[in-house]
Amino acid sequence: MPSVSPPRSTTIAAIEKELRDIWTTAPGETSKARACTTNLVVVASREVADRYLAIIDEVILNIPARAIVVGLEPDGAASILEGDVSAVCGIGENATCSERVRLFASGAVCARVGSAVEALLVPELPTSLVWLARVHVDDPVFSALADDATRVVLDTEYTSLGSLLQLSRWTRAKAGRPNLADLAWTRLAPWQEMCARFFDEPKLASHAHKIRRLVIRQASDAGAKLGSEGALLLGWFATRLGWKMQRIGGSVRFRRPDGDSVALELRKAPRPPSIAPAALMGVTVEAEDQGLKVTGSLDLEVESGSNAAILTWKLDAEVPSATEQRVRLSVNKGARMLERTLHRPSNDPALAESALFAEEIYEEGLTIQ
Repeated sequence: MPSVSPPRSTTIAAIEKELRDIWTTAPGETSKARACTTNLVVVASREVADRYLAIIDEVILNIPARAIVVGLEPDGAASILEGDVSAVCGIGENATCSERVRLFASGAVCARVGSAVEALLVPELPTSLVWLARVHVDDPVFSALADDATRVVLDTEYTSLGSLLQLSRWTRAKAGRPNLADLAWTRLAPWQEMCARFFDEPKLASHAHKIRRLVIRQASDAGAKLGSEGALLLGWFATRLGWKMQRIGGSVRFRRPDGDSVALELRKAPRPPSIAPAALMGVTVEAEDQGLKVTGSLDLEVESGSNAAILTWKLDAEVPSATEQRVRLSVNKGARMLERTLHRPSNDPALAESALFAEEIYEEGLTIQ
């Protein structure tokens, strides 16, 4: 017969007592300086949640929060809910501290873990839900936690583009639902900025609206589907520049507002060990206006034996600004990406528009050649 843990109320009462106790100081001890500006809830499998604890501890050193990290094991034989509490403090006498709660739920109790988390949230503060699994909007855990959230954060680089699109449809379906965020979108920020720089030169400003060829290189084999980073980048180009997708004779075409077409090429690229499957590895943009041709390219090269990469920016055009630049990027720095995402405005119209365009792309099943 499966073992059963103490009732949820007993477990939560014990955690609430721990939360009080960590701020209690003995006579003569220096009291800890507590700070909390937000609730941060992370939900994942137990294995992923355990690995994510270090990331959350790093994040809440810079964003004071009550963090609740939930590890789920729905297929566990025993029905268990257990947890513990830690104070996460900076270095120095005047350092402030945040609270981190770890919860583990197994078996049937997983379906009710949302009420346990709700009981531990700091009232009147916004809540960000970081969901590190595929999204199913009818999942009772997801629906319960999303109801309390102002923003749901995914990482579709490691889950799926389908999760982002399902969540995007869900948020659009009813007013008042949480905003959408994606760590993959945050990783695209330097790519977007450097693509825009192809057209910074005043003589090239009009070329942004005269792109005739876009090449996206992805870390995958031929035949793989276009991943979340490539799809979102394509959606970003299309929505910023007014491209429309057309279906002609079973094929997909992209047209600019002036009616001319944009040739899209999706190419494979070798995947370094530290890079996620289907990650973006390179972009080439070709444009021509008034007889002046421009070719801009971005290429990612991962440094051997490190978590850093070099993004090389090149511009080939007959203008003084044509040059080459190398920018160092961090790879797989989960804490940095999550922190940047949480610092962004909760409502991101550019992401919502790009996700909507990516939904059309997804339905066409674009694949890497």
